Amino acid sequence: MGQQLFDQFTPGSGQTSLDGVTIPYAGWIEQMKACTPTVAQALLPYPQYCTGITGLNENAGNSIYHSFQLKAEKRFAHGASMLTSYTLSKLLTSSENTQAFAQGTQNGVISPYQRKRNKSLAMDDVPQILSVALIYQLPFGKGQRFLHERGVLSKLVGGWEATSIFRASTGIPFYFRNNECNLPGQFRAACIPAILPGTSPFAQSKGNFDPSKPLFNAAAFEATGTLPNGAFNLGNGSRISNVRGFGFHNHDFGLTKETAISERVRFEIRAEFFNVWNWHTFNFSGNGTGWAFDTDVSSANFGMWNGTVTPPRNIQVGAKITF
Repeated sequence: MGQQLFDQFTPGSGQTSLDGVTIPYAGWIEQMKACTPTVAQALLPYPQYCTGITGLNENAGNSIYHSFQLKAEKRFAHGASMLTSYTLSKLLTSSENTQAFAQGTQNGVISPYQRKRNKSLAMDDVPQILSVALIYQLPFGKGQRFLHERGVLSKLVGGWEATSIFRASTGIPFYFRNNECNLPGQFRAACIPAILPGTSPFAQSKGNFDPSKPLFNAAAFEATGTLPNGAFNLGNGSRISNVRGFGFHNHDFGLTKETAISERVRFEIRAEFFNVWNWHTFNFSGNGTGWAFDTDVSSANFGMWNGTVTPPRNIQVGAKITF
């Protein structure tokens, strides 16, 4: 019906229909005080309510998770051990939380009458994760291969232990919206543009990314909402797309020394290096936009980086005495 959805019934006029839509029941026009009696409102299944009706106890979501998991652990002689784990997985879901149809940025964006469209990749789907943990006791001091004799030198160089944890994972998926969607609010649906066949959503390579330029190509997305030729088009995109952001990698390192001062007293000094190489990854923003990029196709800043990255290198040193 296009623009006719916004046409308004006139209170006190005795109207029984407008644009071919009959009023839901006698007195409905006059009853509408909290919202305007528009054609779109009259078409609702419960036209007397102006706000959304949400089933807070409706168990409507479902998820499917498949994975291949590999774990390798080895304990070496002389205080060394290593643990490596790898996961290859896929998580599909129709909801990101228990309220599948509550309005939000990831949920409640597809009409409840199109429930099958909700099925997509999960917002936190990470298909590949690699983790390598290493513990190594330096071979000096009491009980070790070198300088194990009693004495000051043995205490100084003995008792050192190094720990290392490396983690790498692929990126989580983006979701795209048109926030200038001109659909009536009664539709309880967002404009979700699909990627046009034969086009790439990226305006530049992720491997050689220039933050001063947009990451995405707006011309690769179908017209929805108020975009040219997209009026009253919901779009055919997925709730969460299969376009992924930047991967993550991090390396933490620790160095600990424990010295026995007496039979009951021990001294420990510890240095910990988080993100030891000061690597930076474009970060999940946590502000409802999904990633550290503008994913609103109607925005002039569509595809631009918003400046958030993972935390920088952090070093902490501590010491303690136990007795």
